[in-house]
Amino acid sequence: MFGGDVDPRWEPLAGRLPDGAFEIGKDGAGLLVVGFDGSGPSRNALAYAAGLARRDNASLLVVFVESLNSAALWFFAGSPIIPDSAADLTEDLKDELRGSGVPWRFVSVRGDAARELETLASSYMADAIVVGRSRRSLFGSVAGTLAKRARRTVLIVP
Repeated sequence: MFGGDVDPRWEPLAGRLPDGAFEIGKDGAGLLVVGFDGSGPSRNALAYAAGLARRDNASLLVVFVESLNSAALWFFAGSPIIPDSAADLTEDLKDELRGSGVPWRFVSVRGDAARELETLASSYMADAIVVGRSRRSLFGSVAGTLAKRARRTVLIVP
């Protein structure tokens, strides 16, 4: 590499970026936070995020948020999802992500879903939050709340 041989991967970015600009990091996502509760829309969000992560060489932080304000867990799809344990969701995730080649981690927390997803995305410095669209209107849903208030990219998957 030293002397007359120059590896093109290490050439200056002259001509590829505007004058005075420089590049930090890489193009595409590095970490995506995915809201997952086992519902159809959250499975769609997980599948979309896994495909995006595979193409971008990114990782997934898959998050289940247990609501504290009701006995039945009403989440992204508006239907009750009451897992026997976080282990059940982990087994679902293993089935969903098997063969994807995407590194992932599962986290289960309690609280307000939109707030917890944004907090985790912030603390892990995630590039985006991916959630499924509620069957009801976006107004008042986790996806709608994130779309209005999140400080990072929010992808809402139908």
